Formats: sequence, structure tokens, C-alpha cells
Amino acid sequence: MIKHLVFFLIFFGSLSSVYAENYFLPKTFLILPEGSNVKIRWILPPEQRSSISIDKIHFVIDYKNEPLVIYENKLLFNPLKGYIVKLTQTVKDVICLDSGVLLFSDGINMGYLEMGKDSDVIPNVKLKVITKLPLADSKLFKGDNTVYAAGFNKKTKKYEIYLFNRQKSLFQKIASLDEPVNAMSGKQEHIFFSNERLIKEYKNGRISLIYEHPRQKIEELFYNEKTGLIYKTSNGAGIIKDKAALEFLQTENPLVFLKGTSLYVFFSSVSGLLEIMNVDDLRNFAFKVQKIIDIQQTF
Repeated sequence: MIKHLVFFLIFFGSLSSVYAENYFLPKTFLILPEGSNVKIRWILPPEQRSSISIDKIHFVIDYKNEPLVIYENKLLFNPLKGYIVKLTQTVKDVICLDSGVLLFSDGINMGYLEMGKDSDVIPNVKLKVITKLPLADSKLFKGDNTVYAAGFNKKTKKYEIYLFNRQKSLFQKIASLDEPVNAMSGKQEHIFFSNERLIKEYKNGRISLIYEHPRQKIEELFYNEKTGLIYKTSNGAGIIKDKAALEFLQTENPLVFLKGTSLYVFFSSVSGLLEIMNVDDLRNFAFKVQKIIDIQQTF
């Protein structure tokens, strides 16, 4: 049982010897149980403040554990290596599985990127279609080496969830719900999904409530068997255990990505990328946070 929660302002030079410089991010702090094995390191140190809006960015970590950023749904670049390519089609969703499979959606089809034959200064890539999305407004979601698509079926008036069958290269319906799906993750037919502030579990055809955030809408969910269930809101990220949550990261508008036991956090306002390692260790602690502060009002 936790005796203490250690609160760290993100002033990283004081936390670990791996930092060559001190970096301070306003309205940002990390909350860790005393004695946890969680570690942190900068992959991209923060720079001067940027005007890039998170609404214009998709962010994933590839098979080399390097960041890929899709800007304005048309440009894909690796800020660590500096290479950039231009997409010939507008991208709606992008996911990268822990196995390294990188998949894109243009809103109609799902596929992978194929290099074009032109010789532009910025190389062109196009979507090589694998399969058609099951519904007109389908959105892709990443699970534990699992790919989902979900959307509203205007004919049935239901919110339907589909699982991608790799052997048949098509989506197969696995659930039909009466409520919207804002975010989703899981493994195969075991699903976690959110509706506004609620996180629910769908297992063996039954739905149960596992967490209600006290203040904010759940924007993203990430799950794998090693780490468990992680959620993201507009101002933080937390881990779920026994219908309780520890919101261990609080900041403004983070972009996050879970891979294995590491949570990667991209701070778009300063173009910095932080890796929070051994996040799974938080599951070894019993915790219950009575109140999650609002960083917009507290600072």
C-alpha cells in the first residue's frame, strides 16, 4: 500500500543523472508512488515554444522506438532523424502496433504507405489499400497488437465495433452498442471504451463501468497486457486499477502513445518528447486518488 505519493514538477535536471540540462515545463508535473521503478528520459529535449496546434498533429512511435509526426494530415516526418515525406491523400487516422505495423486511414480505406515514383524534393507516398473501412464514419483504434474500427451505423442506429481479421484482411463486427465510442483499446474481443468521462469494459458480451473521471472527457485509451489500461484527457494521463485511477501525469494538451511498458509524451508546445519507462510498475501499488486537481485553475 502506498504511504506517500511523490510530486515532481517537471524540472528534469533534478530527477536523474541522464539529463545534461535542466528543463522546466510550466503547468506540468509527474506524480509517482514512493519507491516505484518508473524512470524518465528525454528523447527530444524541449525547444522554444511552438505555435503548432495539437489538432493538426497525429503522433505515434515506430518499430525503432522513434517518433513519427503527421502534420495537417499531409506531411509525415521523423523529428529525431529529420526525414520528411508528403502524403498524396489526406490521412484521417494513423496507428502503429507494438509489432511495428504502421496503418493509415483516409476515412474510406485502411492501408499502408507506399513510396511514389516521382523525384520531388519531398518524396511522395500514397496509401496502398488493404481493406475498406466498415462504416462511412469509421475511426481506427489501436489495441494490444489488435486493430479496431468503430462508428455509427445509420441503418441500425447503433454504434458498432469491428475487429480487423489479418488472415482475411477485413473487418468483422464484434459489438453493437447503444452509446457513442469516443476512445477505445483492448485485445481482440476484450474491449475498453469511453463515452465522455466514463470508461467501460466490454467482455463476453457484457458491459461494466470501470471508471468515471471526475472532471474531463476521456480522449484516448491505450491497453496492453503488460501495462494495463492507460487513459488520456486534455490535461493529463492516468492508469486504471481496480476501478480506481492514478493520474500520474498532468500537463496541458499532451500527445501520448503507449508501447510496451513505456508511455511516450509529446509536448507539442515545445516540440519535446519524453519517455516514461516502466509504467507497468504502477500496477504493483494500491492507490486511490480522492481528487484530481485542475491545472487550468490551480496554476
